[in-house]
Amino acid sequence: MSDNYPRYTPDVLEQPADYGVLAQLAGTWVNVNPDNTTAGWGIHTTCMPSPGSNSETLPGKFHFLCENYTEELTFTLVPGGVRNRGGTNEQFCGAVQYEQQIKDLNGGLLHVENGMYLWLSDVYNHPADDDSIMEDIGFPEMRSGDGSNGPQYVPNYQVSRSGTIPHGSTVLLFGKQSGPTTGAPEFPTGDATWDPAHLAISDSMGGAGASPSNPINLDQPAPAWVDDKSLPDTDPSGNRTYTQRILAHELYPYSVRPDLKLRDVLSSQNVKSYTLLTMATEQTGGAQGGVLNTPFVQRFTPIREMQFRLWIETIEENGEEILQLQYEQIQFFEFQFGTDGGTTRWPHIQVNTLRKKA
Repeated sequence: MSDNYPRYTPDVLEQPADYGVLAQLAGTWVNVNPDNTTAGWGIHTTCMPSPGSNSETLPGKFHFLCENYTEELTFTLVPGGVRNRGGTNEQFCGAVQYEQQIKDLNGGLLHVENGMYLWLSDVYNHPADDDSIMEDIGFPEMRSGDGSNGPQYVPNYQVSRSGTIPHGSTVLLFGKQSGPTTGAPEFPTGDATWDPAHLAISDSMGGAGASPSNPINLDQPAPAWVDDKSLPDTDPSGNRTYTQRILAHELYPYSVRPDLKLRDVLSSQNVKSYTLLTMATEQTGGAQGGVLNTPFVQRFTPIREMQFRLWIETIEENGEEILQLQYEQIQFFEFQFGTDGGTTRWPHIQVNTLRKKA
């Protein structure tokens, strides 16, 4: 038997659940907004099909929405380890239920979601014994001790998240923890802010005419062409025309790269340490998550992929240490087609900074 996993005994059933770093989430979290300024609000960017457009005759027209929001996010620890039986392998999940409500600044409901986070690191080896063979009629194929030498299940993940969204989508993500790490999370500055992995503009949307050799520095004012009202006439099919409204938005640069807001919130804080959870529906090798959509969503605006980063941060403030959450969530919609006939990916991004309610 490998030394990786302990031997299962009935005593395991009496042990408290292991929630890992998820145990720190228990409670209700709300926006960090002590001064009632926009710095304490979340922000989202969303592209949607323009009215009257369709993939057959009028593709590629889109409506862009970017706005601040408020949020309440509640985590509840599910008592006891949730047992998954797999014969030789047994897994005990530390389950954390979550409920999320997001509203616009006028109190209108924008988003509701509920689901589970699972801490999945507890795996045990459970070989056959005399009692299990008798009870499950294992004889003559099995002998006491069978299974003690494997095979063993070796996951490439520690944590998962499953969620249901009323628009008609259900997501399952897998990922890992990194840290705790001393200091604050690092975010880019200058030309490095133009990173397609975190932009509200994908390459399939034209990329605003930028490139790795010619990036747009989002720490500087938007380029002059962003205010050129003649672009729809002078360059009707150009990349700049296509994405102009995203860079011209009043919430620039966050309308282009929302996670820069997380960076700017941290710039005035004393961050002692942080732990990062990184999850996605699509992995490079190993277990894969996924997205299921209702028929209407699947037909017109299917969600194909989701990526998620969650920072659990320890902040020193007024001589006290306070927990803080920051997250970046990116979903990719696919609707209609680009001018070259290829599939267009439309990033829908949410970011926020939260602290526990008293």
